[in-house]
Amino acid sequence: MTKKKLLSFALAVVLLFSLTATPALAADRGEQVKAFFKDVLTRAIGFVMENVTGVINNSVSADGEAVDEADFTLTDFYSGTGTLLSKPVENARWSLGYDSQSLVPENREDYNLYLGGFIAIENGFSNKVSGVYDDMKVRTVAVSDNSGRGTAVFATIDCIGMTNTDIRAIREKLRDFAKENGINSINIFSTHCHSCIDTQGLWTDNVKTIFKNLFSAYTNIGEVQKGTDPKYMQFLFEKVSLSVKNAVAGMKSGELTFSKKDIGAQYFNNKNRTSATAVLSELAKFTFTPDDGSTPTIIANMAAHPDIVGLPVKGDEANGRILSGDYVYYIGETLNKAGYNFMFFNGAICGIYIGREPTSDNVELARRVDISARYGREIGRMLLAMSMTEEEIRRDEFLSVTGDSEEDMNREGYTLWYKDWEPVPSEKVEPLLNVRLKSVMVPVTNNIIQFAGKLRLVNHIMIKTENGLSIVTEIGFAQLGSHKIVMMPGEISQDLVAGGASLTKEGSINKKDFAAKTVYDLFGKDTLVFGLANDAIGYVVPDNDYCMGLVFNHYQETLSLGKNTASFLMKNYAQLADEVL
Repeated sequence: MTKKKLLSFALAVVLLFSLTATPALAADRGEQVKAFFKDVLTRAIGFVMENVTGVINNSVSADGEAVDEADFTLTDFYSGTGTLLSKPVENARWSLGYDSQSLVPENREDYNLYLGGFIAIENGFSNKVSGVYDDMKVRTVAVSDNSGRGTAVFATIDCIGMTNTDIRAIREKLRDFAKENGINSINIFSTHCHSCIDTQGLWTDNVKTIFKNLFSAYTNIGEVQKGTDPKYMQFLFEKVSLSVKNAVAGMKSGELTFSKKDIGAQYFNNKNRTSATAVLSELAKFTFTPDDGSTPTIIANMAAHPDIVGLPVKGDEANGRILSGDYVYYIGETLNKAGYNFMFFNGAICGIYIGREPTSDNVELARRVDISARYGREIGRMLLAMSMTEEEIRRDEFLSVTGDSEEDMNREGYTLWYKDWEPVPSEKVEPLLNVRLKSVMVPVTNNIIQFAGKLRLVNHIMIKTENGLSIVTEIGFAQLGSHKIVMMPGEISQDLVAGGASLTKEGSINKKDFAAKTVYDLFGKDTLVFGLANDAIGYVVPDNDYCMGLVFNHYQETLSLGKNTASFLMKNYAQLADEVL
């Protein structure tokens, strides 16, 4: 084996390590090591990682899989509503249409399907789907304020992530339909579910794919193999397109209301980015009620990884191979039973997972899917009860019944979610919809991500610029009435939203202050964040707290575009804020 091949082999091992070992590394914080020595060790490992991966990455040419900037043409990008209004037009009225579709093929055995989010050594680094617990869905809403500026479409896919390249492929299928129906934007999000079909290609049969593509890269024999199953991706594209068309066709006039409640930090768990200290523990919902009395729609937003079901654990027969929509599915199940459609947008989820693990209220649950179901059903009830008093909840059989045995309810530490519940107001939302999107070219400086791009494991188009490799992504802003939403193409640290210790000299690994403004600085403290919007670019962590050190809560950097991604994006959001506010 040549020196170059040895180097590439080593980086392939590093790539696999970053996808498989990070949860364990992130969780291994038990040692009482002083912060100084932790930082020294982290930076030392980071220095080695940066240099070793750099040498290895440079041994593989980008010529075969990258496009010159002059040859790249951006297609199927939507900029939004065009003119931005400061108040509703005369006789304005909300219109909204809803649709959902299953993304699990009936003949799934005909596809090469893997779960995205974890790769377990126990499974031979391959999480091939072996069964289905519940469902993987696309949910879509089409929204208009009837101002004559068109309809905005928002679709959310239960998956680990979707690249902007694949999202624009979906838009291409809808190109004629969008023109015919006055659609001003098609925005596609991911729930970041770790137990749905891998739509990115990083969690499939990696060992085989990486080395097959390495062979092709060095010998020019054969074609590189994408991580995802092309046949399944076409199936998904068709289903998402169908959902968009159905949502637009089903639009009805009605009233929109908004509620937001802080449900408490105990429902969220920052277990592997402890340098970030912001806690976004609010649950937000928009409720659309049609004039004709048909099914209303609840649109929910909160920030937590749906990563419960997909992790293989001893004694759980799923072993990381049974498909599930995780807690998001069970929120939807609860709202559907109560007579509502359900739409979900995940938030700023870098390092943020669900709380109350591994069981809720000390009730012993044998399977991880049961933990997911319990959490999701509880969040679903909270959404329904936001404006109710505790007494009203106790009188409501659907909301108050837990399903737990008397023995469970008598366990030490058992609590009812609605104990001491305080209602929040439901506010009418004025019929005003503004949407603005910008296409930006983000530098890719992370050697691991460059390497994965050269091997075409993920369907990002790598673009060669005079400053190195970049990818095209999108940043966005939406406004419903007075409520502002930032659409973020990755998993953003909550400190970058609300401020926190990792942005400071004292709290960061590199002992510097973060040089850009936060989302709240730019758009206001009541701004909502919809994450993994129109792209999945990985983790977005502050530049000053970026270190490829792997240990002590710094594994996210291995799956980030690079050390300056956060400041690059926030500076572009600053320009966007100047345009829309």
